[in-house]
Amino acid sequence: MRKFLATITLIFAVTNILAQEHLSFKGIPLEGSVTEFCRKLKTKGFTQVGRDNNVTMFTGDFTGRKAIVGVGATDDGKSVHSVIVAFDESREWNVLVNTYDYYKDIYTRKYGEPSVCQEYNPSDSNSNTSLMYELGQGTVTYASAWNVTGGTIELSIEKAGFSGGIVVIRYRDAQNIEAKIQKDLEDI
Repeated sequence: MRKFLATITLIFAVTNILAQEHLSFKGIPLEGSVTEFCRKLKTKGFTQVGRDNNVTMFTGDFTGRKAIVGVGATDDGKSVHSVIVAFDESREWNVLVNTYDYYKDIYTRKYGEPSVCQEYNPSDSNSNTSLMYELGQGTVTYASAWNVTGGTIELSIEKAGFSGGIVVIRYRDAQNIEAKIQKDLEDI
């Protein structure tokens, strides 16, 4: 997974730093004030359920499925730079991989083949217990990413809790992430 994330970071940095448009989530550009972005998200039927540091959490419907949506803000909490969608945790590998495959298919239909795709599970068995064990050990990599106008969209299956997993979709706006990186570079 680390190799995948490093590859994503490199592709993201090289291809999207000069992006002219902001990435959108549910038709809302990831730009400007986090307060305004959250207000627009509420008009799409999402309900705010909390805030932790610079992430505002919502529940709502994403493509007909119940999801938790996190809106990431810059360190000062003023500007939105990313959105994370997480679906319900499952202890069933088939549920996780079917959800992953569904979203991989619809993102591929919209954006073309992923820029990066790594799908590996070293389990020698098709049993749910073996597959979930491998996920828990961190030896499973199921991840795809698309470079799109304004940023990247990443899809993955990740460990959750003691013996579960979740499917996660991350929207990262190129301009706002680059602005955050530049600010962080000034701090070091």
